[in-house]
Amino acid sequence: MTHGKLQQILVTVPRRLEPAFTMHLRSLAGQWPTSWMPASGDRAEISLFMPARRGTEKILRSVRAFRDILGELGLAPGAIRVRRKIILAKDWARAWRNSFEPVRISPTLVVKPTWAKWPAREGQVVIEIDPTLAFGTGHHPTTAFCLRTVERVMKASGKGQEGRGKRQGAGGQVSMLDCGCGTGILPIAAALLGYAPAIGFDYDRQAVRVARANAKLNRVDRRLEIIKSTLEDFALKSGSAGKFSLVTANLASDLLTGNARRLTRFVQPGGTLALAGVLDRDAQRVAAVFHRLGWRTVARESAGGWTSWAMRRPL
Repeated sequence: MTHGKLQQILVTVPRRLEPAFTMHLRSLAGQWPTSWMPASGDRAEISLFMPARRGTEKILRSVRAFRDILGELGLAPGAIRVRRKIILAKDWARAWRNSFEPVRISPTLVVKPTWAKWPAREGQVVIEIDPTLAFGTGHHPTTAFCLRTVERVMKASGKGQEGRGKRQGAGGQVSMLDCGCGTGILPIAAALLGYAPAIGFDYDRQAVRVARANAKLNRVDRRLEIIKSTLEDFALKSGSAGKFSLVTANLASDLLTGNARRLTRFVQPGGTLALAGVLDRDAQRVAAVFHRLGWRTVARESAGGWTSWAMRRPL
């Protein structure tokens, strides 16, 4: 748990500008902000939480300058609000309560905060994720695509929560690795759906703490593993070559293309790689890198300015 005070940079923009401001904030702060897009309306709220001791004046100036440039070019109709709040760390979750609603990822997969009620039907998997400093609540289209891919791969295996043990993976299990796990939402979903093993790693210490806490919240902490690691170190130390039925990588474009061969080595022949976090303008370049390595696209989605893929590795 973070203590003391936090700074929240909150940017409200038209939905179509969410990718541009999200990437701008990420480049400035070195971490993913979180985005919330209501089911109705044309607005997106982007939040970046940082310790109060870290200066944010430079970030605020840059975001406001970016907003002004878009306005001068006529590319930002409607109000774009950029503001900063100082909040107590113990109250930061309360600041989310008016905006974080349950989200239905699919007919059988739902993500909700702990304070929200959801009348779960039989066979419906409900993941509880409280807002945190880490990325991943299910509201962003890239996270939602990866969650649906986690569910689709398990269903395609002919297994699921009842069966555990038919397809690829150690001991015949369906296995999963999440590169850059943030809140842990993807490996948590995998563990709830029956993947074994389900592993996530992140280079950020705060994200690792959050993911482990969320695993306990969902009572799957003994069925998954959360590791603090960079992608490069995980590849060097884990001995994980060809181990996983599914690998998810919701990362920036340059991280995906720069680590394409490492990601390929993680996946079993015939396995699936979910790629996300790519701006539409970069989609062709990123896809070309993986196609040259032999990957075949089996699903592609463009939503809200972001492109995501599920790719199959040849046998």
